[in-house]
Parts: sequence; structure tokens; C-alpha cells
Amino acid sequence: MKMCLAVILFFLTLETNAAFLMPSGTQQRIQCTDDSTSGIRKPCNYPSGNYETISTDQLQPKSVFDWVDSIATAMGVPPGFVKDVGRNESKWPKPNNLNYLIPNGDLQIMPATYKIWYKKLGLTGGKTRYNYLIVGIAYLKYCKDQGDGTWRQARYIYARGRWKNPSQWTKLEHRFMSDIDWKLYD
Repeated sequence: MKMCLAVILFFLTLETNAAFLMPSGTQQRIQCTDDSTSGIRKPCNYPSGNYETISTDQLQPKSVFDWVDSIATAMGVPPGFVKDVGRNESKWPKPNNLNYLIPNGDLQIMPATYKIWYKKLGLTGGKTRYNYLIVGIAYLKYCKDQGDGTWRQARYIYARGRWKNPSQWTKLEHRFMSDIDWKLYD
């Protein structure tokens, strides 16, 4: 049990005091926390469920990938899948600079989508790299639920808004869809 908790705490890498939660069912969430030094509010109640508190600790992320691992795991999205999408969308520029922000974030969220999901998730702090990751990962999860439940369809819907049969894809669509090894996720 102690080894299990140590492994879980190792992978949960938020930059502020946070109550790390273990789901008692299959749903997961990241609990609301405030970082008084930066004024950034962490994600709140997404998705909801029943949880047991594991520990409260302060951990400092070393790269954007620490955030990806933590957020994606909490939302039930494979972290490797998020990293593959980000590699395709932005190539993950300056991953060790947590304050670096490119237009539309690492996962290239459309402005209207960001605005809707930012509000829906109850985020504060504006357009930050962290908030863009939360929105992008939550939206990937939503896209999976809109399709046939596969990450393959989720990726296509994420990029194009709706699923199309592969026989109707453009060359660009074939390229970005072939960049991911789907056997790892579906």
C-alpha cells in the first residue's frame, strides 16, 4: 500500500498545495485549489465522483509533461495520447518553461472552444499554459464521448469537429492521423 501511494504521489505533479484524490469508482477529478502566489485557480470538480483523500503535498513540476501526466490521468485520458496530440499540433515548444505560451496553447485549442470550456470547467487565471492544457485534455475526453468511444475518433473529432469516414479524409488528415500508434490507446 505504501509503495502504491508513493508511485501515485510521484506522478501527481501540481505546482501548489493540492488534495490528491483517488477515485473510489472509475470517475476521477482534480480538486479546486488556489495558488496564492500566482492567483491561478486549479481545475474544479471535473468530472465528479466519490473520492478518498490520499495525501496533501506540494510538488513542483519540472516540465509541461508533468502537468500533462497529472491532468490527463485525473481526467481518464492516456497521457501518452495527449503527448502525441501535442507533438502533432505544436511540437511542444519550450517544455521546461512552464510560463511559455503559444497562441492557442500546446494542444492548439480554437479560441471559441477555449472560451466555452474555460467557463464550463470553472477555471480562473486567464490564458495560461496550464489552463490551455486543462481545456485541451477535457475537450479530448469530450470528443471521445462524441464518437464511437475510441481515441482514434476522438483525435479526428478534436481536429475537425466531426467524424468522417477515412475514405473522405484529405492528405493532411491522413498524415496527422497516421502520426499516432492507435494500438497503444484503442
